[in-house]
Amino acid sequence: MQARERSEALRFDFSAAGQPADAGATDGVAGSVADLARASVARPERPVGVASATKDAAAAEDRPRGAYSETALGVGELYERVRLALRLGLPDEVWVIGEVRKVTVGRSGHRFIELADSVKGGHESNASIDVTCWNRDWPTIAAELDSVGLELAVGLTVRVRGRLDVWEAASRLRLSMTALDVDALVGGIAAARRKLLKRLGEEGLLDANKRLGVPLVPMRIGVVTSAGSEAYRDLSGTLSRSGFAFDVRLEHSLVQGQGAPQQVAAAISRLQHFAPDLIVVVRGGGARGDLAAFDSELVARAIATSRHPVWTGIGHTGDESVADEVAQRALATPTACAEAIVELVATFQGRVGAAAERLAPLARSGLASTTSSLTEKQRRLETAAGHQLERARDLLEHSARMTERAALATTERSGGRLAAGAGRVATAVRHLVSRAEQETAHRRRMLTVYDPRHQLRRGWSLTRSSDGTILRSVASVQPGALLTTVLADGKVVSQASEVERDERQEGPEEDV
Repeated sequence: MQARERSEALRFDFSAAGQPADAGATDGVAGSVADLARASVARPERPVGVASATKDAAAAEDRPRGAYSETALGVGELYERVRLALRLGLPDEVWVIGEVRKVTVGRSGHRFIELADSVKGGHESNASIDVTCWNRDWPTIAAELDSVGLELAVGLTVRVRGRLDVWEAASRLRLSMTALDVDALVGGIAAARRKLLKRLGEEGLLDANKRLGVPLVPMRIGVVTSAGSEAYRDLSGTLSRSGFAFDVRLEHSLVQGQGAPQQVAAAISRLQHFAPDLIVVVRGGGARGDLAAFDSELVARAIATSRHPVWTGIGHTGDESVADEVAQRALATPTACAEAIVELVATFQGRVGAAAERLAPLARSGLASTTSSLTEKQRRLETAAGHQLERARDLLEHSARMTERAALATTERSGGRLAAGAGRVATAVRHLVSRAEQETAHRRRMLTVYDPRHQLRRGWSLTRSSDGTILRSVASVQPGALLTTVLADGKVVSQASEVERDERQEGPEEDV
């Protein structure tokens, strides 16, 4: 009876007992297992049974703390003792509450689940247990989940029932699940959802995105969904078939399972740089449990704080997700989102067309009136222009005659002045020519006086060295040097046999 009461009260939230999650998480089970195991070691020679194990447990309690048996057990025997201790300590199935961290489906249809304490105070617990639901038990549980539109997914906090056993291959405890409390699961999801919505409302974020206006013609569309999914094909296909030139930017993201909330929030954040007219978060239909990502606080805050309006088309009916609640507009499916966008553009186009139809008669009437007015003004302008042209022609003819007369008079006066000027120029030129001729004759006489040939005819001579240099001093001549003497009528080549210097000759040398 006491074991049954313990099994009914067991909750997989060990930190509630006042122990740290990573230190005392398994004290309740592991402690009783260890005590019973020690008790069973005391008398290994006796057959293993409930009575012997009970007596061994009593003997273990009487033994001083720290005492132990020197008899060693084999590993298999140890597991048998531990398994027996579990049966004694938890003879019935137990209820366990925890958060689903991992779900794996085996090839044979078995479900392997990792269950852990829920995150508390922002810290993830280290206490976890492996839960196995055999394929013989799963159909019943799956049918109960399906009846409320849920699926077993990562992130859900569940209350499961099963029998605790030892998984020898992995040296771990394992809970064989036989039932899942669907009512508690639904209630927990709803309670968490209500709590999140209340918190967002208190922070002013619940209606933040709704206050953003959608442009009259939303042509730049940011899409958050899984690339290549049916949801994206439905959305993009509807937009493409509309005939409007939408500019669509896809940001890939998982939309269900582990990591989906983080990816959806990150995709919405990246689209802020694209500056879209509208962001659309879509996914295909599925079970209510598949939509857990859209009930997450990360996604809700990403939508609420977006600088651009966000629409959702999550593909389900019934209760709206938290993402639907905070979005600017929530629609049932991706196709519905695309049709609503196309309708906005088509409506604007229709209003523009209707306005054009209303303006056309007014424009035609105004154009006809303006044309008539312009025709009359054109006629008046042509008449006035004709008169102005005639007056201008008369003025030009009068000006031409006056200009011609003035030109003739100016020409005559200029001719007289030019003739007088020409006479004065001729006189000045004659004087200049006479003076130039006199100057030239004077210079010719001076050249004749200083001409070297004239000096040579008078008896002077020029002597040059072998390199053609004029000799001005005997210092430049060495005995035996070849000399060339230039006379008035020719040259004499000689060789110096002796050089004598006249000491009486002093003073600077002069050029000939």
